[in-house]
Amino acid sequence: MEGELTQTLKSAQRGLLMRPIFGQILTITLKQHDDQIKQALIQAIKKLDSEIAKKDDRALVVAFAPALWGQWSGRSINISTKVLDGGVNFQNTGGDVLIYIKSPDHATANELVAFILPSLEPLVDDSRSIKALPLGKRPDGRIFGGRYVDHISNPNDPISLIEDILIPGADPIRGGTFGFTQRFVFDWGDIAAESGDTLNSVIGRRPDGEIIPEHATNSHIHRAHMLDEDHDQRKVLRQALPYGGEAASREEGLMFVAFCNDQGRFETILQNMVGDRPERPADRIMDYIQGVEGSYWYVPSAVELNISGVKSQRDMYEDPHWIIRSPNKYLFFNSHDYMHQMSEENYEGGDPPSQRILSLMSRTLSHWQDGWMTRSNFPRLKHLKELKDFFPASQTKTIPKSIHERKGLANYVTLAYLLSSPDSDVARDNGLTRISAKELIVGAIPDFTLGRGKEVVPYLDDEETMSAWLRCQLNEWSAMGHIVPNLQTLVDHGLAAMIADFDKRAKDPKNQKDANKTSFFIAARDSFKGVQEYLKNWVKIATQARNRATEMDDKKTMDGVIRGLNNIVNNVPSSFQEAVQLIFSFHCCLHLVGELTSFGRIDQILWPFLERDIQKGTIDNNRAQEIVDNFWIKVGENAFVDRSLIYDYRSYGTTSVNGMGGNFPQGGGINQWVQQITVGGYLATDSETPEGGANPVTLLCLKAARRLPVSAPSLSLRVYKGIPDNYLKEAAKSILAGGAHPVLYNDDKLCEGLFQSGKTVTRAWSRDYAADGCYEPMMTGASEFTFGNVAPMLALEQALNQGSTYGAAGSVHLRGLKQTFRSPPTHEIKDFSQLQDIFLGQLRWLVIQTYHFLLSSYGNLEGICPSPLLSGVLDGCVESGRDLTSGGAKFHIIAPLCIGIANTIDSLYAIKKLCFDPETARATLPELVKCLICDWGFDMIEPYQNSSLGPANAAERGVRYKELREVALGLPKWASGSDDKELKDLGTWFINKMVDMCVDTMRKPAPALRDLLDGIQKKYGPDFEFVVQPGIGTFEGYIGDGLDCGASADGRRKGTPIASDMSPVPAPADLPAAPVHRNIYRAMESYADKAIEIGLSNAAPVDMNIPENFPLEKLEEFLADYAEGKVGGNMISLTCADLETYQKASEDPEKYNLLRVRMGGWTEFYPTMFPGYQEHQQRRQYFVHE
Repeated sequence: MEGELTQTLKSAQRGLLMRPIFGQILTITLKQHDDQIKQALIQAIKKLDSEIAKKDDRALVVAFAPALWGQWSGRSINISTKVLDGGVNFQNTGGDVLIYIKSPDHATANELVAFILPSLEPLVDDSRSIKALPLGKRPDGRIFGGRYVDHISNPNDPISLIEDILIPGADPIRGGTFGFTQRFVFDWGDIAAESGDTLNSVIGRRPDGEIIPEHATNSHIHRAHMLDEDHDQRKVLRQALPYGGEAASREEGLMFVAFCNDQGRFETILQNMVGDRPERPADRIMDYIQGVEGSYWYVPSAVELNISGVKSQRDMYEDPHWIIRSPNKYLFFNSHDYMHQMSEENYEGGDPPSQRILSLMSRTLSHWQDGWMTRSNFPRLKHLKELKDFFPASQTKTIPKSIHERKGLANYVTLAYLLSSPDSDVARDNGLTRISAKELIVGAIPDFTLGRGKEVVPYLDDEETMSAWLRCQLNEWSAMGHIVPNLQTLVDHGLAAMIADFDKRAKDPKNQKDANKTSFFIAARDSFKGVQEYLKNWVKIATQARNRATEMDDKKTMDGVIRGLNNIVNNVPSSFQEAVQLIFSFHCCLHLVGELTSFGRIDQILWPFLERDIQKGTIDNNRAQEIVDNFWIKVGENAFVDRSLIYDYRSYGTTSVNGMGGNFPQGGGINQWVQQITVGGYLATDSETPEGGANPVTLLCLKAARRLPVSAPSLSLRVYKGIPDNYLKEAAKSILAGGAHPVLYNDDKLCEGLFQSGKTVTRAWSRDYAADGCYEPMMTGASEFTFGNVAPMLALEQALNQGSTYGAAGSVHLRGLKQTFRSPPTHEIKDFSQLQDIFLGQLRWLVIQTYHFLLSSYGNLEGICPSPLLSGVLDGCVESGRDLTSGGAKFHIIAPLCIGIANTIDSLYAIKKLCFDPETARATLPELVKCLICDWGFDMIEPYQNSSLGPANAAERGVRYKELREVALGLPKWASGSDDKELKDLGTWFINKMVDMCVDTMRKPAPALRDLLDGIQKKYGPDFEFVVQPGIGTFEGYIGDGLDCGASADGRRKGTPIASDMSPVPAPADLPAAPVHRNIYRAMESYADKAIEIGLSNAAPVDMNIPENFPLEKLEEFLADYAEGKVGGNMISLTCADLETYQKASEDPEKYNLLRVRMGGWTEFYPTMFPGYQEHQQRRQYFVHE
């Protein structure tokens, strides 16, 4: 712990932080308030303190009426009592002194009371002036007849205690606090009459402490929580104990005792509980309890009272409810345990974040915690025509005809006022002006995600909106983002110079001949001016934070932030901190206008700034780590933890990834913030021998990812031959910390694949790639992107079913949905090679169909939803004078992303073994197809099973099909470590054919595509080229993508999930989760093929579960082998968590609120995932080193 933190804790009364089990409360009314009484009382307290200090299992808290202590200490201690004085639900019965004795049992408490009573009696009028209340019924501290665990959500780590409980500053007030007591009587008649579920809903928790995510808004834990002006939950230290009651299972009531450093917080909480009608309180718990006596108190510091203060970490406790730990020392399961271990320096990793960072992390965790209680929904923003008053001063108050210029003005208004101004209700009410005076990097990301959607300023009129919907289902919400901006240009030139360049180009006579070019530059100029105004607003916000700050260090921190913000409004950054601030601020602006984008290679951008600062002696590594850590927290400070409170902002056109609107699976993308960071990798050179680019900032990012349990940013590490060991060792520790940070790309494979993907891609550009919003690699700051899915599983269904998919087969669609050409029926397919040829023919149709869709939709966003802010930092757009939606980027990536690869390979193999191999065949191909249409005998449908034959007949045939499924499930599975050469060869054949087909279909286009390509090239010029990058991409869609698929021959049931990305198949969804453990090296042999490693240049991610006890040294060894190319594949993600951990997290999400997993292209909090996604994660195979 650091100096200020240590001093504040040591100044607190030792007993304040001790967990209560048994004890007594003495409420004392003195006969006089003179100095003689004061001195006698203080002496009595000191004697009791000395007696208590003889043993560690007992403690003391002493408090005073605020007015009395103010009188005795010569200072004013003001409090508010308006709600407490209301008198209906609570009572303010006053008192001069409160002595709270904590003990291990009743006998000890009685002895200590007997010890002090003789010293107190001369100070009061009579015995009635000392009210003694024995406390505690049972060692576990449960209340309501032992039903509930109390005060489990208490802050009990040093950072949280400082933030919420102890008064900061200097002695003598440092370490003091305010107290509140209230003795409640229970109405056991009503309590005993209620069902357990009703009582759970009253409290908001179940008996073992699990939060009820969908609890009523009037449950106790909902009403008893409060938010500050930054929408952060502020806590109190609850130390209540039950009292009285003749029966062991029936306490008379509860003596509520609580402490916090802001007395007004108690009033706010009481008001929340009472609501607007005190006679009918909002908090349902008030129906069963009644306050009868209590008051507010001031608790002086131990220094001021000259009694025992906090001496060591043993004086602080962690509630046993939260003490659940992984076998590895890097993985944390919940925020309570994380804060306790980190702030008390118990982190076995050895390098906990600084006090500043832990303070900010505590604030962020508190912000997330409120997500269990409530979530405010982002409002719809006004139309541009209603916001003319906020146009730039130089702009006329009329709406331009140009869509580009309208979008530029919408961006300006959004950034300059609506979503950043301290005067904007929308900004304030939605947490967009949140700031802490401890922050080195300031700003706020809006709560826009791919899954939930976003809000933007509309600018189309009604007729334009209808026209866009009819043509392509697009609208103002359709901006894709999801690419990598060129932030290097931003830090190299600065905002003012870029604005001047846009303005110059807009006025250039050559450009003025093309109205679209002129409008593009005007829109970019206005958008960038909005960024300047955004920064100026944050100068105001930071200034307000400085003025509110009470600590001199915080004021100095804000002074530095203000200087930096003022500089980067116009100029290039002058320091590492300013460079990070400019990058983060611009990133915020992109997200605020609906362009959800990644960061790119920030280690390459930032290292020159850090290196220069180090040489100047203005920064050291610790300070640099603090800046990066602060940046990491700012990126990840928004998170949704309770899926029941998720609000869906999406419209029909939100975030189009291919020029068309529509729906895609949202439920898996709740926390997909599109905030990727890529580090490491080769330098962007054209030299024959590549040069490694990992640098000290790379290491700072890896350490931040390991030590800060956020879901964003998602970190990607590019590894290569010869990468220094220290990067791989840090990456291994970070992976064991959970969340699959970092994911790993192999540069020696992907760079070659990118180099071969297009004529315009040079060696330097192929080495300058970064992950987009998910994982797709693209040339950094120079690429726009369109993709569509290709589903070989559907092609296989069509090959088996005469061009029809059979997932919808039955009495409505008969053999299924007719999709492509009618291939031969199964009884005419004589051998497996014939089926392979038919399958490839069906797959070719789907590939052509995907490309036709993408090419037909290309450019649709132009004239509906341009992207002037993002285009301004994208190579090619400024040079060409064209928005990225108008083909302006340097590179135009088109990617067919194939899905269900492992299922397809395993199904082909199963068909071969079940139907064509004379040694293993168990059914004819027609019989197998009927079996699949009938979902392996679980859905015996017409016309394949005549219902008139009765259920017995159907069941008999169903048994046969189910037996066949057992055989299919028992066959070797691809990429699971099997030695079956036939399976491996089949997988290699299929993937090579698939990759060649995806490339050749564009390079040697069919007539159906030729006209479309010619039209695009005619529009954008003869040098226009599509960079063809086949890849693999279920992302989070492995559940949704499985819905349309019938049962597959690998044993998978109809409509159930498919394998994620290019991973091996999971255990069947209808069977208990019992994933097998495979050798990681043998499994990766299936990916050691050029078609995968180089041909799938848009990446072929393999998502793996590894157990929590995976040895660190073995993981380091595996990463080194992967970097050296000794292991197959071009991209892997490793999620560390055991099956038992997942299962417990599903039952008690709050206790596992930091458990994170790889979810398609990002990291997600496991408790937030819908059950189907959780179950899929549990069924993924595990990979071990042996």
